[in-house]
Amino acid sequence: MHVTSIDRYMLEPGEITEWTVSTGPGSVEKSAVPPSYNQHFHLETARTHGVGRSVWMAAAFDLPGKLDRDALSRALEYFVRRHDTLQTGFEVVDDRLHRFDLDPSDIAFVASDPVHTTSAEEVREHLRHRFTTVCDPLTFPAYVFATIERDSHYTVVSAFDHTLVDGYSLVIALGELRQIYERLMGNTELGTTTEAEITEELGDPGSFLRYCELESVAPVTDIDDPRVREWARFYGRNGGTAPSFPVDLGVEPGKPAPQGADVRALADDALTNRFEEICLDSGGSLFTGLLTAMGLAVHSITGTTRMPLQFPLHTRQDPQWANALGWLTTSAPLTVEITPDGDFQSSLAHTHASFRKALTLKGVSMAQVREALGDKYHRSRTDVFMVSYIDYRRLPGTDDHDELNAHHISNVTVADDAQFWISRTNKGLALRSRFPETPTARHSVSLFLETLQKVLVDVCEHGVTPVAELTRELDLAATRST
Repeated sequence: MHVTSIDRYMLEPGEITEWTVSTGPGSVEKSAVPPSYNQHFHLETARTHGVGRSVWMAAAFDLPGKLDRDALSRALEYFVRRHDTLQTGFEVVDDRLHRFDLDPSDIAFVASDPVHTTSAEEVREHLRHRFTTVCDPLTFPAYVFATIERDSHYTVVSAFDHTLVDGYSLVIALGELRQIYERLMGNTELGTTTEAEITEELGDPGSFLRYCELESVAPVTDIDDPRVREWARFYGRNGGTAPSFPVDLGVEPGKPAPQGADVRALADDALTNRFEEICLDSGGSLFTGLLTAMGLAVHSITGTTRMPLQFPLHTRQDPQWANALGWLTTSAPLTVEITPDGDFQSSLAHTHASFRKALTLKGVSMAQVREALGDKYHRSRTDVFMVSYIDYRRLPGTDDHDELNAHHISNVTVADDAQFWISRTNKGLALRSRFPETPTARHSVSLFLETLQKVLVDVCEHGVTPVAELTRELDLAATRST
């Protein structure tokens, strides 16, 4: 799956049709299920500050031939009835946030009149506008589907507000919707396929609403919990708040600027395999090696030897959540420590040890951590400096993603910190970056990414990273530009 942002998503023009849920009288009721911690954080930010609204994400895939509209409409009904996160949403009523549920028996889809487009830019801007309008966390339902039809093939796009799904969910959504649709294609008696048969084929989807309920009644912990103490130490070393990207971005904390984006290939498959081999031989992993390389790149630019960050972890260890759509992630703290000599392998040992320590914190939610810390933590920025990693080769149903032209697409909103998403496929490593679109941030992030790529090459060629040489090169480049 290719990870990108909407401003970089380019696809062929065609006839665009939207597919939306029709909600009749009496089909929507208030729900007693509280939002999860992630949902609450996202919703309150959107409600009180207007920041973080329309943080939607979408999955897209291509199929050859002509779109079977009847089959797709029925497939969408099955799909939404299968996942309770798509039967729920949030609205503000009398200045209070409420969850609403849709009666699954009343789910039906309505197709819009087609919109003709003549350029890739027109398609992109149309989708961006419509997804941003519909996939708002304070509307219900906060998702929409779209098709783009052409003479020889068509694209199916599923877009959701972040309250409803995470990145892992997009892989599940793409695979399931395609599988249900292809089973129904060309079937003139669509009612002969039952939801029980679909469930038998795809497996039990689990219930994200049940996940939210269980999270809300998790036992309260306190500062004596060693996992909470580790979080307290992590935040304490950072002034009682979350870490920030340690290169100047030209924005004040808590004052987001329009978001900039960068999407690039980080390393081809051969370079990725070689880099991973060095990381494993050094007692690390590809992910901790990449984090170490990032730390070395920052060290080359700024001279700092310490780079704290947070990274997301999925919470799907229990088999009941394996096929669930929802926001099933937590966060973990990690610190990259660059050794005085700037040696990659020695620095990697420190990074990997920090990573292993972070994994021992599983089982305590961010809600529990924040409640236990109390005033020992304060939020200084809207965003958190984080690095995400996902190996799509290890996820089920991704073998033909290249053939499907599969994409994970994110919206472009506002930002006051930098965030990075690293993805691995059979083509190698790719990196999507999100940061404030200021001249300072554009320069800083571009320099950081170019230096990071050089670090990877140097490690693969020499097994070590000549940080002093990198620093000299950067100094020379700065001298030539003045």
